[in-house]
Amino acid sequence: MNDAVAAYLVIMEEKKRGKSEIGSQFEYNTYIRDFFADNPGLALNEAIKCWKYKKSLPGSNRYERGDLEALKR
Repeated sequence: MNDAVAAYLVIMEEKKRGKSEIGSQFEYNTYIRDFFADNPGLALNEAIKCWKYKKSLPGSNRYERGDLEALKR
């Protein structure tokens, strides 16, 4: 049990130092985090609108600055 607690404390300390890795199956979470890293002044509803736009396009679901086109619609 002591080993588990020690491992947990190490993990929590690492989280404080930097952004954690998001698994590839969580495309939405990755997209939203990248969206806000590039556009800190925008709101969540704008990020979601861009995400929905991106999902409707063929290809990658990674955030790109061009996705902001969805906010003009």
